[in-house]
Amino acid sequence: MSRRSRTGAKLFSYAILAGTLSFAVYAESTQMAFGKKQYDLSARFVSANGLSRGADVDMGGIPVGRVTSITLDPASQMAIVNFRVNAELKIPDNSQLTIGSPSLSANNALIIEPGNAHTYASAGSLITSTQEPSSLEQQVSNYIFGAGNLGQ
Repeated sequence: MSRRSRTGAKLFSYAILAGTLSFAVYAESTQMAFGKKQYDLSARFVSANGLSRGADVDMGGIPVGRVTSITLDPASQMAIVNFRVNAELKIPDNSQLTIGSPSLSANNALIIEPGNAHTYASAGSLITSTQEPSSLEQQVSNYIFGAGNLGQ
């Protein structure tokens, strides 16, 4: 192999490495709000069906964070969802968390319905006021019939 072809192979290898590294940085940045401070919270669910790592955390229909991991607590056999939210948010202690789709065409998200408490969840808190995910059939029914409140 000539010296010229080895130099070309090295340059090509470095270009591939640089491309891979830049893609990794890009992929990581899509999982975090670049330049925004965030803090970690956890929630305990009976089922985290339909939720995945990297899913949005929504409050009032606006993405305010990301799901960082989903694990199973072997002691309680419940799903523990770890997530990050923007630091400027103050989430009341009595907030309700659900797993669902903000619209029929969107992927599932962790949805925060803020409570009215004057105390707030601190970094690292475990939120236990959660609702299990609703099925697609239930979501369609809620969408069509207005959450089942017809005539009431």
